[in-house]
Amino acid sequence: MLEFILRSVGEGIPGTLFCHDLNQRIRFFNDAFASQYLRLTGRVPQLGEPTVDFLPDPELRAEIEKYRRRAAAGEPVTAEYTVHFGEAVEIWEIHCRPVRDDQGQVIGILAWGQDVTARKQEREFLQRLEVILAQMQDAVLVTEAWPIDAAEGGPRILYVNEAFERMTGYTRAEVIGQTPRILQGPRTRREELDRLRAALEQWQPVRVELVNYRKDGREFLVDISLSPVRDPTGKVVCWVAIQRDVTREKAMVAILQDAQDALEERQVLLQEVHHRVKNNFQTIISLLELQAVHLEQPGFDRLLHDMASRIRAMALIHEQLYQQSDFSHVLLDELCASLAAHMQQVFPAASVRVEVRPGQVALPLNVAVPVALIVHELLLNAFKHGIPAGAHHIAVQFRRTADAVTIEVIDDGRYHPPDLPAQLENSRHFGVRIVRLLARQLHGRVDFMPEPGRFCAALTFPLGPDEGGEPNHH
Repeated sequence: MLEFILRSVGEGIPGTLFCHDLNQRIRFFNDAFASQYLRLTGRVPQLGEPTVDFLPDPELRAEIEKYRRRAAAGEPVTAEYTVHFGEAVEIWEIHCRPVRDDQGQVIGILAWGQDVTARKQEREFLQRLEVILAQMQDAVLVTEAWPIDAAEGGPRILYVNEAFERMTGYTRAEVIGQTPRILQGPRTRREELDRLRAALEQWQPVRVELVNYRKDGREFLVDISLSPVRDPTGKVVCWVAIQRDVTREKAMVAILQDAQDALEERQVLLQEVHHRVKNNFQTIISLLELQAVHLEQPGFDRLLHDMASRIRAMALIHEQLYQQSDFSHVLLDELCASLAAHMQQVFPAASVRVEVRPGQVALPLNVAVPVALIVHELLLNAFKHGIPAGAHHIAVQFRRTADAVTIEVIDDGRYHPPDLPAQLENSRHFGVRIVRLLARQLHGRVDFMPEPGRFCAALTFPLGPDEGGEPNHH
């Protein structure tokens, strides 16, 4: 009966469980222990054999023996070990507890453990992310996903960075558990709050500009970009708000707009803003690439490299604006040429020629950012899928009608899977989801069109003649 109880308990523990006597001979083990034993030694453990025999690493044996002696002396011990299973390396957390007889004498040791590799990697990743967030100049605020109603006490603040503390005068301890409403006051516009609430209810990103109040009661104008964070199942788990104090910028812009004789100063200011934005983007790119170098968990380095590439696509817009005298529009062909050149740097070994065919289309700044991100993803798709399909040439071309613009990314790969458009249409890959979301933001669409000897991905979006004409040059 006792053996049955032990085995039932052992199989219910999420990890290995075994017991050995003071001579280190196995007296009991569960199936999880047997599986790990088999991974290390290639054979099944046997009752009565010494536990130390199944550890091929002499340093690990010596380390475990040190903790076993402490447990044998009556001391509960918890330790972490690095275990090599061939090429795989895992971190195991082991708990050892002394087993006593009726007289209280230690007669054996009960040990149980579990693989904590993923947990430690996640914790280390979050610690590095915390360092990055602490270094950001913009305030970062994270709230719970639900509830959103004040009557229900939400959404409550889960995290703020140091820039938030500097901006608002509140300490982290003072705001954790509160709602962002503590920053609002008499001059906070109801219309912007309604837009914010509508986005929360629809689980959609939003950008608003609010009058907020510091702890000492002083007003400041803040630009807020709010985005939902989803888990792998698509469920929103929290909201992240990037907040930037634009009080001085707004005041300066107002002064410059009212003063016609200050046009040159305004141009210099805007140029400097775009230059700084470009440099800030470059700083974020460098941080992401540095982070990717130190990540050991498979897939995270590729994720960070892809994110850095997308940020670079946005930075190219500000680089172009910094180099020209007109800050209201971006030339589409120059933007696409920069994106193509960037993509060839991302894939330096790719033997493919990229051609951007001229087309005089000027995009407003609010349109240029989503267009740049979409074209980036379409070019990335052409490099990732077109080259393996035999492509030697990638073309970017434009078509303009009275009220719309079409951008086509075409590769001459001959061996694309016939169902590739359907794969892309149904894909939940992050890049494809970005394209769909941004196309909807532009009130446009993205089509994937295979043809004999080529594959075409086309973005079409509305752009009236007043929006996409020649930019003004001063």
